[in-house]
Amino acid sequence: MKKISLLLTLIIMSCGSEESSEYSQSFTFEKVNYVTLTNENIGGGSQKAYLSSATSENQAEFCFCDENCSRDIIKVSEIEINEGTNEFRYKVNLSDDFITVTTNNWCTKFK
Repeated sequence: MKKISLLLTLIIMSCGSEESSEYSQSFTFEKVNYVTLTNENIGGGSQKAYLSSATSENQAEFCFCDENCSRDIIKVSEIEINEGTNEFRYKVNLSDDFITVTTNNWCTKFK
């Protein structure tokens, strides 16, 4: 009976470890210099740019937005994107925790 319990425990543990490795692989973030977001609507829409300290606004590529579009620039110390989940994360200061943002419903450009 003890052998069967031990065998079942080993099988369950091996299945669990495979699932965790697949889960962690699907959430891989890649370091980038900027992320720009554009959400155009009838009122003109808006754009946001998250720029690393080494990137200026004129180096960032934006999606098209009409002349009434507002633009916010956010300077960050570190920025990463995960194309598979439509998310990016950033730190304002290196000592901060990451803040995660979704890019759903936004035209997104990054480099």
